[in-house]
Amino acid sequence: MHCVNYLMIKQNGKLYKSTISSGEKMLFRTKQKTHERTMRELKQKLQIAEMKCEERNLKYKILKSYFPFYIKMKFNKLIVLLSIVAIISYTVAAILLQKYTMTELSPTLTTCVYGFFGTELLGLAGIKIFDTKYQQIESAVTENIIESDPDAVG
Repeated sequence: MHCVNYLMIKQNGKLYKSTISSGEKMLFRTKQKTHERTMRELKQKLQIAEMKCEERNLKYKILKSYFPFYIKMKFNKLIVLLSIVAIISYTVAAILLQKYTMTELSPTLTTCVYGFFGTELLGLAGIKIFDTKYQQIESAVTENIIESDPDAVG
């Protein structure tokens, strides 16, 4: 006995009846995921992600153990280093291009490169200078407070 089911399809605001054979019915069932199956897949993905994170941490620890010293560079020092490297590499490239091609690089480009990196270096130097001045003033103020306080111990 062949079972025929009807599916109501809405197209252009009108309802149409469509028959579904048992084979098509099975296709519809397999496309739908249950909540338990979705949760099981998500838990598996979470376990895989945790294992990968643990593996990366172990690789990082192994890599750190190979270095005899630990380098932790501040952001300001990194910017200063990159600026100096960029200025030196631009200068060397400009000299080599002028030597081998007998043409000069654009003076505007040269001015912009030196202006940009020079401003960056001056800005970072200014931040460092004002930061140390502020720290010196702050330490002097705290020393004066301690010296003028008769109840201070020490």
